[in-house]
Amino acid sequence: MNTFDDDPRTAEAALAAEVRAARSRGAYAIETLAELARVNPMVIHALEDGATITDSLARDRVLDVLGLRQGNPRRAKMVRDLTRPRGSAG
Repeated sequence: MNTFDDDPRTAEAALAAEVRAARSRGAYAIETLAELARVNPMVIHALEDGATITDSLARDRVLDVLGLRQGNPRRAKMVRDLTRPRGSAG
């Protein structure tokens, strides 16, 4: 069991750090990320401050754009196509 399960504030702080780091890696301005995720920029500020976001759909859209949500295709590992012989291009 990890400590994130025990204290929601710790989980929110960890998510805030992940969001800040991902936004920095992607070189997104808050306004740009908000536009891409179709949310108010205040949602981004709240996420990065570790606040609880009551609109889970807005939170999920931000995490999707940043590639942080579990099950997101951007986060999935590449799977080798077993129908192609090794060494073939494409």
